[in-house]
Amino acid sequence: MIKYPDYDRSILSIASSVLKHFGVTDCQHKTLPEFDKLLEKDYKNVIVVLLDGLGTSTLNYHLKETDFLRQHYVTDISSVFPSTTVAATTSILSGYSPLECAWLGWDLYFKEIDETVSVFKNTLQRNGEPAAKYNVGHKYIPYKNIMKRIEEVKGKKSAYCVAFFSNRRIKSFEDICKTIYKLSKKRKKKYIYAYWNQPDHAMHGHGVTSEEAHEQILHINREVEKLCGKLKDSLVIITADHGQCDGVTKYLEDYPELVELLKMPPSVEPRALSFFVKDGKTEEFKTEFNKIFGESFRLMTKDEVFKENLLGFGTPHTKTADFIGDFFAVALDETNIDYKRGNFEMVGVHAGLTEEEMTVPFIAIETKRKRSD
Repeated sequence: MIKYPDYDRSILSIASSVLKHFGVTDCQHKTLPEFDKLLEKDYKNVIVVLLDGLGTSTLNYHLKETDFLRQHYVTDISSVFPSTTVAATTSILSGYSPLECAWLGWDLYFKEIDETVSVFKNTLQRNGEPAAKYNVGHKYIPYKNIMKRIEEVKGKKSAYCVAFFSNRRIKSFEDICKTIYKLSKKRKKKYIYAYWNQPDHAMHGHGVTSEEAHEQILHINREVEKLCGKLKDSLVIITADHGQCDGVTKYLEDYPELVELLKMPPSVEPRALSFFVKDGKTEEFKTEFNKIFGESFRLMTKDEVFKENLLGFGTPHTKTADFIGDFFAVALDETNIDYKRGNFEMVGVHAGLTEEEMTVPFIAIETKRKRSD
C-alpha cells in the first residue's frame, strides 16, 4: 500500500509541539494534538527518544500487545519524505521540513564542488574518500537545531542531545538510558532528545523480520521500561524516523541504455533517486525508465516534486532545487536501485512510499509527578 507523507501529523509535528511548548515562536508547522495535550501537564522533563527504523508494522510484528512499548502506543504518525534517516532525523532535530533544510538523503550533488557527497559522513559517493577539508553539508546547508532554538528562549542547559554523534560517550542503548536519567535529575525544566541507530542497523543487514532485529527490539523495550520506572516528573515519547520493508535490489549497470543517458550516477537514496539527464535526452530517459521500472517507481519531474509538496511545506532552501535533478524516482514497492554491484546490499530498505516505511508510532509514557529521587 502506498502512503504519501502527511506533514500535518508527522515526526515534524513532534518537533513543532516541543518548540511551541518551550516558547519558540518562529515555528511554522502544525503541532501534534495528542502531544500538545500531554505537554499541557507541564512535566519537568520532556524526553523524545527516536529509534531508527522502528516503524509501526515492525513494532507490531516483534512485540506483543502486552509489551511495554505497545502498551503505551497512542497513535500512528507519518514520516517525512524521503523516509530516510538524513531527511527525517534532521527534520525532528531542526523543526524544519526537508524542503526547508535541504537534507534530503544520504548522497547529495553539490554543484559548488562538482561532487556527490555522502553528507552524514562527509565523503565522496564515488570512492568514499573525504569530500573536503571542511564539512560540505555544514557549509552549504547549515541549520539551527532544536536545542539551540530552545536555549535561545529558555537559556543554557534547557535542552540536550543524547546520541553517539553528540559530545557524550554513547556506545550502547544502556548508555542512552543512563545519560537520560542523569540529565533528568537536574533541577531545570528541560528537553532531552535521544537517538539510537537500532533496529535500523540490524534490519539493513538481516531483514525486517530477522532474529537479529527481534533481539534488538526486545532489548530496547526492556531498557525503556526500566528507564521509565526510575524517571520522575517526565514525559517520555518514543518514535521513529521511518520504517523499513525487505527489499529487492536491481542495478543500473544492467541497463546500459539508461546509464548512457545520465550525466552522473543517481543521488539522494536508492529508493528516492535524483537523476541528472544529458541535454536533449529527457524524453528518451523517461520512456526507458518507465519501461524498465514503471511498475515499481513513480518517475516525477522536478516541478511535480515541488507542486505536490512531496518534501513538505515552508520556504524552500536555495539548495533543495539543486539536489533534485531532471527527474526524481520514488519507490512504490520493495524494489531498490543501486548504481552498480560492489556496494553493501541491504536486506531491509527504506526511503520509499510504502506504508511500512512511511508509518511510525507515537508512544507516550507519563512517569510519576513526585519531584524527588
